[in-house]
Amino acid sequence: MPNLLRRNEHAIATAVAGAERARLLAQRVTLLARHWHTDELPQALRAAESAVRELGDARAAAELELARGVAAYYGAEVDAAAAPVQRALDAATDTGDVGLQAECEAWLGCIHGTLQREPARVLGHLHRAVRLGQPHRPLAVARALYVVATLYQEAELMDQSVRHYRRATLIARRENDEQLLAALHRYMTLAQVQQVRRARAAGRLDDEQLKQSLAGLGSAQQLTAVLAGEDASVQFGLRQGEMLRLAGEHERAIEVLDAVVDRAARAGMTWEATIARADHAVCLAHAGRLLDAHRIGALAEAELEPGYADYARAVVHDSLAELAGLLGRADRQARHAALSREAWATDADYCRRLREALLAQGPLTD
Repeated sequence: MPNLLRRNEHAIATAVAGAERARLLAQRVTLLARHWHTDELPQALRAAESAVRELGDARAAAELELARGVAAYYGAEVDAAAAPVQRALDAATDTGDVGLQAECEAWLGCIHGTLQREPARVLGHLHRAVRLGQPHRPLAVARALYVVATLYQEAELMDQSVRHYRRATLIARRENDEQLLAALHRYMTLAQVQQVRRARAAGRLDDEQLKQSLAGLGSAQQLTAVLAGEDASVQFGLRQGEMLRLAGEHERAIEVLDAVVDRAARAGMTWEATIARADHAVCLAHAGRLLDAHRIGALAEAELEPGYADYARAVVHDSLAELAGLLGRADRQARHAALSREAWATDADYCRRLREALLAQGPLTD
């Protein structure tokens, strides 16, 4: 069991009935979600809801709303995650819980950033998280800093990205949050994978960039296991499969993706699993397994949702266009290629607006 969950479990066991125990039960939901223990969430939510309902404590209720939002974020309902976190923020504001306000602001920035909402709105949440969290909730500051670091990375402002990652890492280490520290290293590497795919779409991908991404994934996976004791094999397998496919190592990619794609879909990694499934189909087609490629490609296409960010839609349609070409379907190849170009153009516009907003608002750390 990860250390954070073990500490929370001990605190619940020793807490007397009342507001503190109710808050700890709500926090357990958040911790389970952060560690991708999604199968344990329903029971944990019921326990927290029961405790909060019996107590009627406003702060415990706010913690529970935050937990619902974080559980939705990790449980394939990113679109639905913001509403409960906003309710938690409103409740925390009413009760004067500044630390919880900071935590909610950081999560809202994370959620809206994942959904590629208007950059100024996202950055507003993150700036408020840092301002409120510095004296009250350092870990909210760390979360906000690592979220904005990924945004700097998307905007190709790498010096600022590194500065924010480093500052977030220092805080997470000082506060002994192993899961957040591991997540920092994981998402720093996974954002690099997104850069690789954007570079490929723009025709400027080189072999060295691919090699660095593959090496970084392996190092980050080992570090995550050491720091947080969590099984990150599914997420890392998805990204490793992506990079192996782009490197033309189709047989190795098939071996990796065979083991993780369905597990990712079951765990609620929606758009990530869809990207990997489309990559899987392309690799199967290159390996001559055309019937399997057609079947899995159809699954990936069926999983595409309107709510997916432009980046995910661009990547999936690009893969489906390549797959259609390999299967001799010129009409479908042209359609998916056009949809991919359209989504890449919108994604490029988002990155441009993100860069402008980041430069206008300035950094969150010195």
